[in-house]
Amino acid sequence: MRRKPPVPLIRVGAFAPFLQRLNRAGFLPELLSRTKLPSDLNERPDEFVAAHMLLRFMVESADYLDSPVIGFETITQTHVDQLGKWGPSVAGCFTLRAALQRYCVSYPLEVPFVQMGLVEGETHAWLWRRTAWRSPEPAAMEQGEQFALGTLIQIVRLAAGSRWSPPVVRIESPGSEWALRTKGLEQSRLEFGGPVLAIAIPHDLLDQRLPQRPSCRRATGEAGVPAANDLAGSLVQALIPLFTVVLPTLDLGAEIAETTPRTLHRWLAQEGTDWRSVVDRARFEASGRLLSDSSLTLAEVATTLGYSDHAHFTRAFHRWTGEAPSVYRHRRTNQESPPRGEPKVSRPNTCKTSAA
Repeated sequence: MRRKPPVPLIRVGAFAPFLQRLNRAGFLPELLSRTKLPSDLNERPDEFVAAHMLLRFMVESADYLDSPVIGFETITQTHVDQLGKWGPSVAGCFTLRAALQRYCVSYPLEVPFVQMGLVEGETHAWLWRRTAWRSPEPAAMEQGEQFALGTLIQIVRLAAGSRWSPPVVRIESPGSEWALRTKGLEQSRLEFGGPVLAIAIPHDLLDQRLPQRPSCRRATGEAGVPAANDLAGSLVQALIPLFTVVLPTLDLGAEIAETTPRTLHRWLAQEGTDWRSVVDRARFEASGRLLSDSSLTLAEVATTLGYSDHAHFTRAFHRWTGEAPSVYRHRRTNQESPPRGEPKVSRPNTCKTSAA
């Protein structure tokens, strides 16, 4: 039987410019609350969020600010070296060709359900992007499309200058009205309904040297924990940022996986696990970050993770790591070492929606 693919995830840092713009304007906490995302999401760039939740947040933000092209505007006003983990290394390349090639390798580490490439045609080179997942909400796909298109253009502008626009833009959506009225695309020929999002790049730009900025670096550095390639693992990663705002119920899991609780139960069983085990793993992963925050008491950490009291959390943490959370916190403070061990995964049984 064919297994369900992982939940489409986006690393928070990939959308950092968007979050930072809203934060500077003072709107970020309210808009995050509206979409059931944590208020400190902007401070957690290495974590993943379910793609449809982050795109829904972008749609809500665009409606709230009455700015339908906020995704495109935000990214085209941000220098490449401020874009995610990949930005500084891309901007630090010597030529545009090298920058585009590095981007095609680095960006899917932030948004794992996309594929990208650079091909050279007879009249132009083409930088293209294809998604393996599409939201059923057209407005959500539009916002993602805007952000992606703005990113492609910004990288080419490293060589071509801040006013450059592609001679041809190919857009996946069959009729994206936002592109027709977007400042910066007036000189571009727009083609809709194609198999990929792509921009045409003149051949002579590819080997042009890029100006070097002090903030740019050529080394890629650590890429962060990669996105899980199985359903249970991706659910764990999607749950970790959400503990501070919602209880980890089976209904929440079904919402993240865009299915019903019954179907999610069946999919997890095919992987030899269940919802309680997924929640257990997510709590384990989240506990290390929460315990490293000395401003939180152990009781507050337990409450955040959905435990009814401190004792339940202490027993669970000891089962995961072989030590009490207070001992781990003391050791981390002195040694900066991660939690030892992994949570034991129980065998499949009846799924429960309780957070206890």
